[in-house]
Amino acid sequence: MKDLDPRWRDGGELRWLYLDMNSYFASCAQQDEPAIRGKPVIVVPVMSDYTCAIAASYEAKAFGVKTGTQVKEAKEKIPGLIIREARPDRYVDLHDRILEQVDHVIPVEKVCSIDEVACRLMGPQRLEAPARALGHRIQRRILENVGECLTASIGIAPSRLLAKTAADMKKPLGLTVLRMDQLPGALLDLDIDEFAGIGHSMKKRLNDARVYDVRGLWDLSPSRMRQVWGGIMGENFCYALHGVDPPEIETVRASISHSHVLPAQLRGVDAARGVARRLTAKCGSRLRRMGYKCTGLNLSLRGMSGKAQADAHFTVTSDSFRMLEAVDGLWEMCAARLSGQKIKKIGVTCLGLVPAEAPPDLFGWTPEAHEDTKHMKLLGALDGLNQRFGKDAITIGPRTKLHGFVGAKIAFNRIPEQPEFWE
Repeated sequence: MKDLDPRWRDGGELRWLYLDMNSYFASCAQQDEPAIRGKPVIVVPVMSDYTCAIAASYEAKAFGVKTGTQVKEAKEKIPGLIIREARPDRYVDLHDRILEQVDHVIPVEKVCSIDEVACRLMGPQRLEAPARALGHRIQRRILENVGECLTASIGIAPSRLLAKTAADMKKPLGLTVLRMDQLPGALLDLDIDEFAGIGHSMKKRLNDARVYDVRGLWDLSPSRMRQVWGGIMGENFCYALHGVDPPEIETVRASISHSHVLPAQLRGVDAARGVARRLTAKCGSRLRRMGYKCTGLNLSLRGMSGKAQADAHFTVTSDSFRMLEAVDGLWEMCAARLSGQKIKKIGVTCLGLVPAEAPPDLFGWTPEAHEDTKHMKLLGALDGLNQRFGKDAITIGPRTKLHGFVGAKIAFNRIPEQPEFWE
C-alpha cells in the first residue's frame, strides 16, 4: 500500500527492513560455549564424516568450509575443526527471543525462516535516516539482550526481495540500503544467482536466454521474464527486482511430514523400521495438536544406491494406531524394492489434510464418524503425558534409540513449534 503523505517520500521508496542472522546455527553454538568463540566451528545433522555441514562459523568460512561441505573434507582443510551436532530446540528458543527484541523496535510482518524476518516500514520509518536507525537499534538489542555472538545483517529496500538481497550484501553485522532512485546501482555488482529464486537450474535458463549478468536481468521485460521462468513467478520476480512487491500468494497446508537421516547404527532394515514407526507416531501426535486429520500416508526410503516410496490411503483419521498399521504395510513394499540395502534416510508424510472440526457434509458425515473412540482417548492421554513429562515418556511399542530431535528438524521454510520437541 502506498503511503500518500508526501512527508514520508524522499525518492528512496523504502518499504521493507529485512533481518538475516549471520551463520545462525554456528553462532548459537559459539554463544552457548564461550570456549569455542573465535574458532572454526561447523554444525552437522549427525556426527559422521560422511554428512555435510549445515552451518559454518565465519572462522571456518575463512578456510573455505561452508554449508554443504562434507565433514571429511572440512577436517582436511581445518585440523582441529570443532564439530557440533545440531540442536533445533535451542535454535527455536533463541529465534523466539530474537523476535521479541525485533518487536520492541518494529513489528515483525513475516517470519521468513528460522534466521530471517521481514518488517514493513511505515510513515517516517520509510525515510532513509530513521530506517537506518531502526536497523542499528535491532542489531544492538539482539547483541545486548540475546547474545554477543548473535550478529545480524540488515537490508532496507523498496521490495522484500531487494531487502533480502541487501541483507546478504554485507556480512557479518552489516546494514545495506537499496534506494528506488538509485536502482539498479549496487545490484550490478552481484551475480545473478545471488538473488533468492535463482538457483542452478534457473541460472542455466537465464544463460540459455543470453542473460549472464544483472544488467541483462534488469533489462528483461515482465513478459520476457515470465517466458523464461515458465510462469507468473517470472513476472513477479521482475516487479520485485524493480522495487515493486507482487501480490502475496496464500498457501493452504496440504501435508505434514517428518524425515530423519539415519546414523550408521540405525541403517539396518530392522532398526530403520523402528525409526519409520517413530516418525509416524510423531506425525499422528502433531496432527492431533494442530487440529487436523489425514486421508493417507507416504513413506519414502533412501538406500545406499537407490530410493523407494509408496502411498497408502484410508478413511480420514488422526489415529496413530491406524497410521502405524498403514506404515507397516508400506515398509514391507519399500524395503523389498531396496533388496536389503542399508537405509540412509526415511520420510513419512501425512496426505490429504482436513480440519478435525470440519462441519458435517450433506449426508451428516464428519471426520470423527469412523474414529475409534477408545483409541483417541488413549492417544489424547499419551500426548498429554509426553508433553508434561518429556518426549517418549510413553511410546507405542519399543522405544527407538534416537537422539532427542528426531523429526523436529528445521527446514528453510518451516520452524518447529516448541511442542514438537516433546512429541
